[in-house]
Amino acid sequence: MRSLLALSLLVACGEPEPKPPEESDPGPLCETGLDVTWEGWAAGFVLSQCQPCHASETPNRYGAPVSVSFDTLEDCRAQAGAIEDAVLTRASMPPAGGITDDERALLARWLDCGLP
Repeated sequence: MRSLLALSLLVACGEPEPKPPEESDPGPLCETGLDVTWEGWAAGFVLSQCQPCHASETPNRYGAPVSVSFDTLEDCRAQAGAIEDAVLTRASMPPAGGITDDERALLARWLDCGLP
């Protein structure tokens, strides 16, 4: 009852209603202005580091499973856990290497921020 009264007073005084934190709220890490988004960084990374084997239309997948393609942001979101495991945890992808420590940090940030 006390919460309802406090909320009524806030609304009556013209104050914005306090919003509960969202479950997927990544916090200040993702609000620092670094453009680690699909358009700003990830699409280029996926194109150069993943799609040579993990694009649905690639002529030679070099053994990559047909069920694992990264053509779109939605594809990446659906496989986010597998990306984190293969690239960041086990460091087994890409198999030829070539990812810098900076790229690993950016990928971790992109994943932690919910693949914006």
